[in-house]
Amino acid sequence: MRLLFISILLLLPVFFHLGEIKSQDYPSHSISNGMITAGIYLPDNENGFYRASRFDWSGIIYELKYKGCDYLGPWYSKHNPSVNDAICGPAEEFEEIGWYDEDNADFLKIGVGGLRKLQTEKYDKFKLYEMTNPGKWTINRSDCKVQFIHEVENVSGYSYRYTKCIELVNGSPKLLIKHTLENTGKKLIRTNVYNHNFFTIGHLPTNADVTVKFPEDAVRSIAYDKSNILNIDKNEIGFRRQLAANENVMLYSILGDSVTNGPIIIENRKLKAGVRIVSDTGYSTVHFWASERTYCPEPYIHIEVLPQNKISWEFEYTFYVK
Repeated sequence: MRLLFISILLLLPVFFHLGEIKSQDYPSHSISNGMITAGIYLPDNENGFYRASRFDWSGIIYELKYKGCDYLGPWYSKHNPSVNDAICGPAEEFEEIGWYDEDNADFLKIGVGGLRKLQTEKYDKFKLYEMTNPGKWTINRSDCKVQFIHEVENVSGYSYRYTKCIELVNGSPKLLIKHTLENTGKKLIRTNVYNHNFFTIGHLPTNADVTVKFPEDAVRSIAYDKSNILNIDKNEIGFRRQLAANENVMLYSILGDSVTNGPIIIENRKLKAGVRIVSDTGYSTVHFWASERTYCPEPYIHIEVLPQNKISWEFEYTFYVK
């Protein structure tokens, strides 16, 4: 059985002296199904909200409102498009591909493109890498969904066609995130992808009102909790106190050796508002991160796609107000 480690960190104030976050400053599109409304930033190499090298550029939701409650939005006060963590919503990150391949000058991040390697031993997700192949983005929009298609060719022998759709279900308080990854190159694509789920329900602080429930008996054991921040009871994580400015907490491998696909439930008990997350694909692991303004269950999915093959997976978010 794996131990669940808790790490308490202080965040560096990386967002000061930067421009204010304003959705109208960046390309975006709004969708609605009559119950939920959501605003989505669109990928753009020159003017996009997010132009860094860590997260997938597609499907960045800057607001989502249901029954008067806003569930998603920026969890920091200042913004720079080139800062790797300057993102919001159910942001997704694919692990680097080709970094450790010998003789490769470039490596690949799905949803980002081809990036220049640096002369370092390890990939650093907090470092900004030079874009060498941005690929081609195609965006299809309608009233209730946005489809993103990202095509990248020959980044050190890797090529792909990645399709992602953000869709609101008619007549239901549900959001779907659908993915298809097609390997159009000559090399096996092997990676992991996780959803960071930057939830900010009601834009209230992270405190004792917030709870996150994982699949039954998923929270197995804890190595230590010197901070005394968390209140963990079997499959539920809560907070004993409000997190301070620049403070965060990280938990690794919540599922232990289990493989499951949900549900994960995030709720603000003061607002009686929450969201239930399930997937059609089993999680290889789940981490958890929280800071003063967001709380993030991070389900991971393992990806392997042979050349000329494809794989699909989906997340379903059901929103509620009691």
